[in-house]
Amino acid sequence: MEWKNWQNTSFKSKDHLPSYSGIYVVADKDDRVWYVGQAKNIYLRWQGTSHHRYPQLNRSHKKFNYTIYYYPFSLEQLDEKERYYINTLNPELNNSEVKQYLPKVPSLEEEIKRILKVLNKPNSLYPTVRSLILGQYQDNNNTIHVLCLINTNDYDILQNSATRKNGGLVRNAWSGLYRHSKRTIVWIDTPIYTMSGYQFEFYGGSEVINHLERHSDQRSRYLEKATILGVDVLMIKDLRILTLSKLPLKDKLKDKLPLLENKMNTNNQQESQTQSEALVTPSLPKKMKRWLVNVEDVEVEICKDENEKYYVRHNLYWYIFSGRKNPDPIHNCVIKNCEDIVNNKLTTIWWAGYSFKFEELEFEEGLITEAVLLPLKMFEDFIKYLYENNLKNDRFSGYILPPGPPKSMGSSYRIYQLGKWLQNNSLEQFKK
Repeated sequence: MEWKNWQNTSFKSKDHLPSYSGIYVVADKDDRVWYVGQAKNIYLRWQGTSHHRYPQLNRSHKKFNYTIYYYPFSLEQLDEKERYYINTLNPELNNSEVKQYLPKVPSLEEEIKRILKVLNKPNSLYPTVRSLILGQYQDNNNTIHVLCLINTNDYDILQNSATRKNGGLVRNAWSGLYRHSKRTIVWIDTPIYTMSGYQFEFYGGSEVINHLERHSDQRSRYLEKATILGVDVLMIKDLRILTLSKLPLKDKLKDKLPLLENKMNTNNQQESQTQSEALVTPSLPKKMKRWLVNVEDVEVEICKDENEKYYVRHNLYWYIFSGRKNPDPIHNCVIKNCEDIVNNKLTTIWWAGYSFKFEELEFEEGLITEAVLLPLKMFEDFIKYLYENNLKNDRFSGYILPPGPPKSMGSSYRIYQLGKWLQNNSLEQFKK
């Protein structure tokens, strides 16, 4: 922000203002700009209580801690510079009614908070995910850019805000539109709402929103709750959802992906930028083959990649010990659970340091899914651990004695059947 580099004095020390002509900016402790003005003599303009905004600012100074910034300009430049800074900074009080008290909430901030609340209120079309915050970044002027994804139907909400009656300050905060003579508008570019210190940009994101509405199991992995200006919102925490949902990215949005902060589950800026660039040219899913084998009444899916390496999806392991075929990646701590077994449960050091991650897979029959791939031998070690642990804690009594068919087909039965078989056998024999 250019004005932050100007000379300044606290609001209560206004007697120290200079006597030359120039532009002044009144901002609070959070760098929110409240007023922009011009003066032939800045000192005289603020002398005593003569300034028409003094009563408002004086009563709220204790709360907001105002500072007056100032810069010298010639008399001939004052009108031009004042218009420029008013249009650029969108101060809260310019062009508003002069009152003794400040409004409880600044009008520009109040309006964007209202919009965010509406966009995050579920309706019949979008009962769970109505809009999303893609991320935010700070530019060289310290303005925070907030990138929002909305569905097609909610563009009307932005239009109503941009054409509201008796809201000149709010209307002027919007850009990216064409106004017709009858107060109707057409969006010809990205709708952008600008207020002091913030710029909210709204992009079409129906593909992502609809994808997450249909795939409830992916919401906890790709979304998180956040707060912006005190409003609860849903924020994307992993940008890979953009490729998974096949969102067509506009060029303007592509350029901003590398600028987003902490959206790739990494704190490394270079790695984050590399992954952001990869989103612009999405990588293809990993090609896999798979087949089923029956081991002692337990169905086992074996997968093979193009490098002739053999794996088992985490889904099978989860089903064997819990009965769930599709655990939630976040709530069920899939990766953390696998790491815990490798680091704390298995007696072998063979798998120490193995990097577990979700990968997008495409099988021959056209199925595209995401899974953690467990090497075949690792999967065997996992099952052997479960078998020995259950045996140690006497959880197999119903399957060992008395002899005969098992009493149930639950998780203990699957662990017992497969674990006992693995004592003298290996899934390696089923490789193709």
